[in-house]
Amino acid sequence: METNAPWSLAEAWDWMEECARSADAAVRGIGTWVPPVAEELVLAARASPLSRWHPFTSHNFLRFVDGPAFWMHGVQDVNELAGSISFDTGEPEGRPTFRVWSGLLLRKPDPVLVFATPNAVEAVDALVGLAPALGAESAP
Repeated sequence: METNAPWSLAEAWDWMEECARSADAAVRGIGTWVPPVAEELVLAARASPLSRWHPFTSHNFLRFVDGPAFWMHGVQDVNELAGSISFDTGEPEGRPTFRVWSGLLLRKPDPVLVFATPNAVEAVDALVGLAPALGAESAP
């Protein structure tokens, strides 16, 4: 691969899986609000129509852009899917919870919680179901 060339979509997903496995390994077995479920979520998203988008994580959210991430090789002209999935141990028993959000993280208006579930596949399906309303009909 050329040094300044953007990553391919497959390479972006491969990298996201590797990062998710590493993140899960780092938090497994310690008392933290971040559960070791990042890989589970990434694998569910990659097996869905969201796989047409380039994935990235930020603030414990799985997010998506229509081209290589903006920090990769100086690429600036990308559009973010106006929806994301967060994960934490928000349940009283400390069980992992996936939350589906409509809107862009850290931007006004604030994102709106649409759905919460302990199941990664259900969360991904909910975001896929929202995609047309999020302007994703022109997805890559």
